[in-house]
Amino acid sequence: MSANPGGKRVLAMLTVIAAPFALGFETLLRKLVFPPEFEDVRTLFAPALTLAAWTLPVVCLVASLVGVVFQHRLVERALRKLPADRRHDPESQEKARVGAFLLAASVPQVPAIVATVLFTFGASLTPVLVTVAVSTLGVIAQVGRAIGTR
Repeated sequence: MSANPGGKRVLAMLTVIAAPFALGFETLLRKLVFPPEFEDVRTLFAPALTLAAWTLPVVCLVASLVGVVFQHRLVERALRKLPADRRHDPESQEKARVGAFLLAASVPQVPAIVATVLFTFGASLTPVLVTVAVSTLGVIAQVGRAIGTR
């Protein structure tokens, strides 16, 4: 990865925009593929699913904090597993950081994907957007460790 420093930045940005992209893709797919009668189903489930969706920003905030800690531990573990002669090798350290980021970034993204599914079946857009925003900020909080020098 050190041969292409821009590559890891692109990978990080794609990871950051994954949840907002999923929400947009869901909306487009639902409008193009689902029958018009599905809006009746969404209206029926809207009150209950909106209430459930409002719990997800809090869940996502906790998941974001857990993701940062998880990422830190994954990096430490990956570096400990390296042979002694490669522990201080910048390329090996970089691979450990990026790999940990890709895995740990999924932690705050899970509640955003759940929120997107709730939106599919009728939850209000507002709590879903809040959850996606918190998720995106949670992933951004991890980016520095993945592409930075720490």
